[in-house]
Amino acid sequence: MQYNSIRNSLDEINFPSHTIETLKDILTDRKVTIQTAQGPVSWSQQQGCAPGFCTCPMFWNPVANEIISEECQPNVHLQAFADDFIFVISEPTGAKLKATAQAALTKFQHWTDKHQLKVSTEKSTTILIIRLLSGPRVKWDNQIIKKSTSLKYLGVIIDNKLNWANHVINMKTKLTHLHQKITRIAGTNWGLNKDLRNSLYKTVAEQMILHGAAAWAYPLSARQSRLLNSIQRKFLLNTTGAYSTTPTAALQVIEGIIPLHIKAEQEAVYVRTARLRKTSNYNNINFNPNNYEDGTTFTKFLPAIFQLEDRISLKKQFLPVPGLNIYTDGSKIEDKTGSAFYVMEEGITKYE
Repeated sequence: MQYNSIRNSLDEINFPSHTIETLKDILTDRKVTIQTAQGPVSWSQQQGCAPGFCTCPMFWNPVANEIISEECQPNVHLQAFADDFIFVISEPTGAKLKATAQAALTKFQHWTDKHQLKVSTEKSTTILIIRLLSGPRVKWDNQIIKKSTSLKYLGVIIDNKLNWANHVINMKTKLTHLHQKITRIAGTNWGLNKDLRNSLYKTVAEQMILHGAAAWAYPLSARQSRLLNSIQRKFLLNTTGAYSTTPTAALQVIEGIIPLHIKAEQEAVYVRTARLRKTSNYNNINFNPNNYEDGTTFTKFLPAIFQLEDRISLKKQFLPVPGLNIYTDGSKIEDKTGSAFYVMEEGITKYE
């Protein structure tokens, strides 16, 4: 990444000038020095990551935001995570799809050329989510981008049928290898004790399979449920030391562990409702995000320029807040604890 691109992107940020100037100074007149047999050798550095990998996202995001914030066609969506970009494009015909995709890539290439960024065509893939057509050929810098029936993005395998079968099967293979490694260090009656084996399952195996559940586990098919149960069964047999003929449902009840397919659907509903703020349904129960509070957001102001009189207000009159408002307070003296609450709705006291 060119330092000039970073400095130009910093100019577009609405932030105190002294902070911006400090960041620019970090990227100015940088040199790299190495020791050789003939003595130290130095040369000017004009690109790369700033000192310490922790600052890299801070400098990369303003540059990437330039292309993400540009207005695209209604049927074109650009998503990015770090330096992994993905286009989602929809069109009614193959010809229109090819024209729209090529136009989007051309626009993206202008941005990469401007900042002297290189795109690896070997790692780039196109996938057509349709059953009948083979899909148009799309080029990047006169090279045809290879087509595939599935691709992996952020740890989730997306297939052209959107049934997520490839993802679940891949996770089963990975967790089978993990189970085999665990059995080498802990058997049913030797090695790690039962509590540690349970912890390994819940903190490692279960979290691996639940990654991206909001995408692939809503809703689950019968085949996916069977695959998830077969994955969970191996770990339960190792933990309980039961016979291999013991039913999976019995193992789940004995250990008090939620069946994995229910856990996946639970995670999917939670993420869709609490984070994506979308209405979700599970077992004929609707979950409306408007019925739940948003999480606490980070501070959006600079403390150095936030005046003291704005931090603490002694005014007795406040602007009314619409909807239901609940105020709570509590205190503790030695072994005695007290609490109180006050409920207002549209400025009218309901409970106190």
